[in-house]
Amino acid sequence: MRRQGMMKGSLTGLVLAVAVVCCPIAQARFLTPDPVPPKAGDLFSFNRYAYARNNPIINIDPRGMYACGSKDKATCTRINGFVNTLHSAMSHLNPHSAAYTHLDAVSKHIGTLGDGNGVTLAAGSLAKDTVAQANSSTLMTVDVKQAAAISSVFQKFNPTMSPQQLANAFGAEALAHEGQHQLDYMNPKIRYPTDRASEHTTEMNAYRTEIGVARGLGVSNDLYAPRATAADINARIDQAANTSTDAFCQSNGC
Repeated sequence: MRRQGMMKGSLTGLVLAVAVVCCPIAQARFLTPDPVPPKAGDLFSFNRYAYARNNPIINIDPRGMYACGSKDKATCTRINGFVNTLHSAMSHLNPHSAAYTHLDAVSKHIGTLGDGNGVTLAAGSLAKDTVAQANSSTLMTVDVKQAAAISSVFQKFNPTMSPQQLANAFGAEALAHEGQHQLDYMNPKIRYPTDRASEHTTEMNAYRTEIGVARGLGVSNDLYAPRATAADINARIDQAANTSTDAFCQSNGC
């Protein structure tokens, strides 16, 4: 299943979709039921492929799935472990704190496995040292193997955590970071970055959200340590945001 959504052909008069195929004649016959009911007020979100704006010609879901974009149950379990770890980090934060508020927004955006909210965490291979990448406001690629590789470097700084727990923590941090990017893409005041200023803004937001996971779990990494001063943490966030912005501008010419 590669295409999703619904489109009417101007020549044939047929309305075509993956979830529903309907021929507009006297009696329409649906080959499969629409898996998700319409969302009031949004003409482009009448099924679970809403993240592609229901355009099967322009927008393509590489796996035709939702929530966990992988047929491999073990991979979906790993990704779901990242999501659950994000929730665990939130449970250790003050619910009135900025860190909790940022993670809560990402958590609500991602949703839960199989809820059909239009957000897909798709398993895939990414560049070295990249656990997750926001492809759009509703599609994120996750490379589960990278989490274990990156976290292993910090194992000696987190001796009370097992390798799997630490890998889940780094995976949760990546989801928080990229999830914040997705929220920024949907924010009319930010949207997708088109210049250095907008890219730096969304990177600062993403790193600030990301450290909420480390703060909640007490993880020491390159951005946060339980005993680090606020000034030191802010300096590291600023440096990381500048590095990410430089990489973005090098690739996009800003």
